Amino acid sequence: MRVTRTLLTDRALSALRESLGRMAKTQNQLGTARRINVLSDDPADCSTATRLTARVATLDQYDRQATAAQAPLTATNDLLDTLSGLSGRAQELAVAGANGGLGAGERAGMATEVNQILEEVVGGGNTNEHGRDLLGGRETRTAPLTVTRNVNGDITAVTWNPRGVDGAIDATVSDGVTAQTNVGGTAVLGADTDPTFLPALLIQLRDALNTNNQAGVSAVIDQFQTVTARLSSAQSVVGSQLQTIDRATSANDTARTAAKAALSAIADADVAKVAVDLSQQEAVYQAALYAASQAIQPSLLEFLK
Repeated sequence: MRVTRTLLTDRALSALRESLGRMAKTQNQLGTARRINVLSDDPADCSTATRLTARVATLDQYDRQATAAQAPLTATNDLLDTLSGLSGRAQELAVAGANGGLGAGERAGMATEVNQILEEVVGGGNTNEHGRDLLGGRETRTAPLTVTRNVNGDITAVTWNPRGVDGAIDATVSDGVTAQTNVGGTAVLGADTDPTFLPALLIQLRDALNTNNQAGVSAVIDQFQTVTARLSSAQSVVGSQLQTIDRATSANDTARTAAKAALSAIADADVAKVAVDLSQQEAVYQAALYAASQAIQPSLLEFLK
């Protein structure tokens, strides 16, 4: 084969282009601190890195869902504490009101406090946090509790939303782990047909105190034991779900750390080594450029400069 100046020129230019391409790739790795920046850098490892990146994104999403689930559960736990305190105070008033030594005026004063407790219980039952009724299940358009009042404005009856208040709202917080983010209304206050339905029980106690009905007051005392047990059970459920979320979040953290470590091992560049490689490639390029200048006519050399 005849070696012409054109052939020498083409080969020299090709070598210089390859050298520049390697330098550009190395400079990119040095600038991003990543060994893999495009698919062509390493197709197999790039595919693995893509899967690991997606895994980290999934774990991040789980954590966002866990955080969103914690808010209503924490608010529900606070509500249950409030309801437990109100129920406990009402039971104390029932025990005191059953004392045969009390007069009508004293029981009427207790009735006023029970009526206030009733209003607070109903208000608590209709608590809305961030657009969600805590005891409303999946229903969002109607308040959980509806009241009927007499001409004096006192509550005479309380009913649940007929569409239901026990629909579960679940959230996936880790691989294969789902947490219920609410507690059914009837699991907290009881069904509105149940004699231990807390609002109805308070109405019964208030009216018995107002009418100085000692026997009627005594009749409700034991009913509060069921109310206390139901509220305690609901608190246990909420606590259990919060623990489930905490464990899931911890598992997510462990899995994320492992995924990021694997991703770093595959995709991250050894910056010190890359810097040395770049220095060597620049030296090679300068040497190639000098060699080409000796083999190619001056006009081309001037062009390259």
